[in-house]
Amino acid sequence: MSFASVALGYSGVMAALQACPFCRKLYTEGEETVCPECEVALVAMNRLPPSLDALEEDAEQGQLTLPENQPLPAAYMGRGRGALLALSALGLFAFFLPWVELTAPESIVYSAFDLARGRAGFLWGGATAWLVMIPLVITRRTIARMRGVRIVTVMFAAMTLTETLMLWLMPPRRGIAPLELHFRYGLFLSGAISIAGMLVAARFGGSLDKLPKFLLVAAESGGGPGPGSRETSAGQTLH
Repeated sequence: MSFASVALGYSGVMAALQACPFCRKLYTEGEETVCPECEVALVAMNRLPPSLDALEEDAEQGQLTLPENQPLPAAYMGRGRGALLALSALGLFAFFLPWVELTAPESIVYSAFDLARGRAGFLWGGATAWLVMIPLVITRRTIARMRGVRIVTVMFAAMTLTETLMLWLMPPRRGIAPLELHFRYGLFLSGAISIAGMLVAARFGGSLDKLPKFLLVAAESGGGPGPGSRETSAGQTLH
C-alpha cells in the first residue's frame, strides 16, 4: 500500500469524525449532532483549528507564527492603516488653511502655520504629531504591531483637537487695543480631522476575531499547524 493511499485513507477517517469545538470530544458520524455536555453543534474533525495545547507546544518549539504576527503587504491599507495615513495627510493640509480672521485693528487672515510662527508656538505640536504619524503607521507591518501603538496614535491624533479647543476657548488678546477676530473653517476642519483620527486610531489593527484569510493561510503554510495537521487524538475521548 502506497503512502498516498494511507494519507487519503486517514483524511477520509478524519473527515468522518465529528468533534465538539469546545471540549474536543470525538463522535462518529451520525452518532450525535450536538455535544451532550457543552450543547455546542459538532463540526467535522478536519475543520477544527489546532487546540490550545498544540499551539503552545509548537510555540515552545519555535514552529508557530501567529496570524497577527504575519507580515502584511507594504501596500495593505486595511484595518485603519490607510485611513490613518489619509487623515494624517489631511491634518497637515488643514494646518495651512485659514484658522483665524482678524478684523480689528487690521484685517488679516492667519493659518495655523502663521500662528505657530508667532506667539502660538504650541500649535507646532499637532502638526508634528501628524507628521510623525505617517512613518509610524507605514512601519506597522503586522496586525499585532498596529494594535501595539493604538495608545500612541490616539495621543498623536488628539493633539490637534486639544490645540483647537485651547485657541477657541482662550482666544488671543492684545493689551488695551481692541482685538476682534473670527475663527475660520480651517480650525473646525482640523478639529473634525482630529476627532476622526482618534476614532480610527482607537481601533487601529482591528479585532483578532476576524483576521484576513490570507494571513491564516500564510500562518499555516509558514510552519504553523493547520486544521487536521495532527495525527493523534491523545487526551481526547472517543465515543
